[in-house]
Amino acid sequence: MELTREEATSRRRTFAQWAGATCEPLMPLSTRVDIDRRLREWTRRTPTFTIAWATGVAATILDTLPPSDPWRDPHPGFGTFRDAADITFTPDEEDDWSRDRMLLDLGLAAITDPLPPGAARVLGACAAGAEDGQFALTEARGQTTSRRDAVTTDIAQAVVLWSLWRRRAYVGPDDEFPLSMMYAWLSYAQTVENGEPVPHEVIDPDIFTAALTDEDYRLATGLPDPDELPGDHRGI
Repeated sequence: MELTREEATSRRRTFAQWAGATCEPLMPLSTRVDIDRRLREWTRRTPTFTIAWATGVAATILDTLPPSDPWRDPHPGFGTFRDAADITFTPDEEDDWSRDRMLLDLGLAAITDPLPPGAARVLGACAAGAEDGQFALTEARGQTTSRRDAVTTDIAQAVVLWSLWRRRAYVGPDDEFPLSMMYAWLSYAQTVENGEPVPHEVIDPDIFTAALTDEDYRLATGLPDPDELPGDHRGI
C-alpha cells in the first residue's frame, strides 16, 4: 500500500522504538506494550515491510555468528532453551526446572519460552539468507487461516529476538552492531517493499566487520585449544 510521508515516518519510528527496546531493559512495560501494539498494526497494514525487516535483521545477525555455530544450521526440533546449552548454563533434564524458576535466570529468561509454531523453520531459512527468510515467513503467513497478522508478528519478533540473544551470548550487552543493523534494515526493508532486491553490496561489508570466529565459539563453549592438546606420540 502507498504510505504518506507522515505514515512512513510513523512506521519507521515504531520499528526503531521496538529495536531500541531490545537494548533498554529499564523501559517501562506500558511503553513496550504500546510499541508492540503499534508494530502489530503496521504489520496488518504493511506485512511485506515487517517480513522483510525481521527476516533481514535475523539473517544479518546469524551471518555474523561463528562458522561452526550450530544455530547457523538449526536442527529439526530446534527452538527451545536446550539449544543454548553449548554456550550457556542450562539445567539438567532431571532437575525439572519450572518456567517460573527459569525466568529468574538472566541467562535463560529471554529464551525460556520455546519459539512459536513456524518460527524455527523461518529462523533456519534466515540462516540461509535474507531472501530465504522472507520466503519462509511469507509462506507461513499464507498458510495461516486465522490471526494471520498476529502470527506473522509473533514469528517476526521471535526470529529477531533469538538471533539477538545468540550474538549477545558471545559479545555481551554493549554490542552496538545489532541495533545499528535493526536501524539500517528500516531502509533495506523499504527497498524490498518497493520491489527491489536486498542490497547485499551494502550489507555484506558490515557483516564482515562484525563477524565472529570459530575461536569465539571455542571460548564460549569451553572447548580446549587444539594447539594445546597433547601431540600424537605414536611415532616416538
